Amino acid sequence: MKRSILLLWVLALLTFNGCGSAIKGLMVYGKDPSLTTLGSVRTLPMMTSVGFEWDTIKDEKIHGINVYRKSPDAREPEEREFRRIGAIGNRYATHFVDTHVKPDTRYIYKFATFSMGKESAQGTRVEVQTKPTFAPVSFLQAYKVGPAAIKLLWRPHASDRINGYIIERSVNGGEWRFMAQVEGLLMAEYIDTLVRSGNTYAYRIVAKSYEGVKARPSQVTRISL
Repeated sequence: MKRSILLLWVLALLTFNGCGSAIKGLMVYGKDPSLTTLGSVRTLPMMTSVGFEWDTIKDEKIHGINVYRKSPDAREPEEREFRRIGAIGNRYATHFVDTHVKPDTRYIYKFATFSMGKESAQGTRVEVQTKPTFAPVSFLQAYKVGPAAIKLLWRPHASDRINGYIIERSVNGGEWRFMAQVEGLLMAEYIDTLVRSGNTYAYRIVAKSYEGVKARPSQVTRISL
């Protein structure tokens, strides 16, 4: 019985330790105008991440920094409001990286120092624009190669970060639908045998990186059977 109670106690400790960031995220902070603010923050925006750097906080009263983010142009209302995305629990830390951003998107960040359940009344705000996504595949052409076969040929993407292509198809001007995915930067053809005479088929290619980032869609190629 004692061993069972001890095991449950250890599991509870492990659970709470593993969810430390989530518990910290639920904490509500009061405002303390006397707390030192972070000062200027330097940014390095990439396609799917943003790096931040600032000078070391010398005020020993400060325990850490809360990071907030909003996307003013987002469709979802909740993303247009500040929400806490990170908490840095060491005033000696001078870097933070946000890896949950989209390409070619505007974000506003707020950095607020905290101490003993209170955070600075005025946070340091910075606005960043992430880099655009990959350019589209530069050439795509459809060819009729049989009574019920269409062959697609395209030029391999110029970036070696690309490792696959998504083929999308539209039939008779209908909506775009996923058709297939081919792997490999240099793979540059696809044969569609799910076609019938009397229809017009449109195709476009979306290159995809190792990280899962999609390029802009290619030009559209059309062919009638």
